This record gives sequence, structure tokens and C-alpha cells, in this order.
Amino acid sequence: MSDTGQTRKSDLNEVMLAMDVVDTLRHQQSVVDRELGAEDHDRALIEKIRTIYAGQGLTVSDEVIADGVRALREERFAYRPPQRSFQLTLARLYVNRGRWAKRGALVIAAMLAIYLVYHYAVVAPQNRSLQQQQRALQELEAMPAKLADQRDRVLAEAHEDAARNQAEALYEDAMASVSRRDVEAVNKGYAALGQLYARLILQYRLRIVSRPGAPSGVWRVPQNNPNARNYYIIVEAVTTDGKLLSLPVTSEEDGKTSTVEQWGLRVEPAVFEQVKRDKLDNGIIDRNVFGLKKRGYLNPQYTIPTTGGAITQW
Repeated sequence: MSDTGQTRKSDLNEVMLAMDVVDTLRHQQSVVDRELGAEDHDRALIEKIRTIYAGQGLTVSDEVIADGVRALREERFAYRPPQRSFQLTLARLYVNRGRWAKRGALVIAAMLAIYLVYHYAVVAPQNRSLQQQQRALQELEAMPAKLADQRDRVLAEAHEDAARNQAEALYEDAMASVSRRDVEAVNKGYAALGQLYARLILQYRLRIVSRPGAPSGVWRVPQNNPNARNYYIIVEAVTTDGKLLSLPVTSEEDGKTSTVEQWGLRVEPAVFEQVKRDKLDNGIIDRNVFGLKKRGYLNPQYTIPTTGGAITQW
């Protein structure tokens, strides 16, 4: 080994020894401070350190011990925490970057979860509701013109005042609902005008039912008058091309409206007997047309006298 290498090793050993001496001095200083006054302090401290190292089998020169005492006074080997600075903060963040990264990921995940819950539970329903309201208002603005067109269609088909009056009443009610911005009522009014139009253009004939196993007429005893009888002729609506229709009919017995293919119309006993004799004559009802529903009218025009009262079950 070269002389330079030996010199460096010797210097390092001396530094390490000086640091060890200072550390020992620091631990023994409080004991000496309690036992001696200030003027005997250094001498006693040097002697105590020499004794400690001698007890460990180590030989330490007085020069090294004295230098250690001076270093202790100067706090040469004492740890002083670095002063706070921006560079120090960055260094600490870099050293602890793994821990901060985990915490940051957890915070971001929590914030994302909160955002998603808030968006889908609160914001999205509010947006959908707002969009629906906006669409409804846009449709509402177009309804006056649509209602007028629907009313005009009905008036163009109507051949009787009853249909015209009903159309005007439905139109006025719907327009009042437009003013109130009652979208549901407006839509109902528009639909009612459409149903009125469909009813007006409908054409069919009322035919007396005359098929094997199907009654052509029935009689009933009213609940409020057990001594009386009500007579009904069973009819069905047939289009010009022979199709059977299902129509809404209101029963006079319970006031309920049902959509049916067959229903009974109340007649006088004499009319009931007349239809009965016609069927018994040859098994066929020759005069089987009970009435005609023409285009432009709300109700059929009956060819057989009837009160108009109806039943839907028998």
C-alpha cells in the first residue's frame, strides 16, 4: 500500500476516534458538571475520558482528548437539523413520494366515487327532468295549432249540431289547459278530439244476432222493481265489408262502460215479441237490421224503436 493510502487511513482513524471521544465526552459531561466547578471542569473531563479508554484497553493521546473537548465546546460533531426551505420540502416530498402517491390515489378515488354518485343520483335525474320539461313546453307551444287542426277535421265531418258542439267544447277546454300550461290536460283534450273524429267517420249497421246457440233477445227483472220485466234485443256492429266491431257501451244496470262485440238494446214487449215470432217462423230473422250508423253522426239511426238503454252482460 502506498504512503498516500496509509496517510488517508490514518486521518480517517483519527477523525473516527475524535468523534468517538466527543460522543463519550457528551455522555460524561453532565456527570462532571454536577461534580465540579467551571475551572476544574476541562481537566477533570480529560482525566475521566482517559480512564474510560484505559479501562477498555485503548490508548488515546492527550492531544486527541483535548481536541475532543474543544470540539464539544464548539459543537463540531453535534447534529443540527437543517433549516426549513423550499428545497428541503421538495427533497422530503421526493423521499416520501411512495407514501404520498398512495394517499393521493386514495383521495382521487374517493373524490371520483363521490362525483359519480352525485352525478348519477342527483345531477342526471335533474337533467332528465329538465329535458322532459323543456320538451313538454316545446310541445305545448305547438299544441294550439294542432288542436285547431283537430277541431277543424271534426267540424268538417260533423253532420249534426251535437257533434259540432262537442268538438267546440273539447277545443275550448284544451285551449284553457294550454293557458294554464297543464300539459296532461292538453294531451287529453287533443286525444278526445281525435276519438271524436274517429267516431264520426265510423260506418256500420246494427244487426240482430241470429246464430245457433246465441240468444237474439233476453229479458231481465230490475232490482228496484221485482214485478217488472225489461226486454232487450241483442245486436252487433258490422262494417260494410262484414267485419265485427268492438265498441264502448255503457250498461244502464250498473253504469259501467265496457268494450264489447255484442250488447242488448231495450225495447218494448211488443217489439220483443215481434222479433221472437220472426225467428220462430223459419229460424231466421228476416228483418235483422236494428239501425244504421252513418258517417258524420255520433250515434246510429235506429230502424226498430228503442229507448237506447243497453246491457253488456246477460
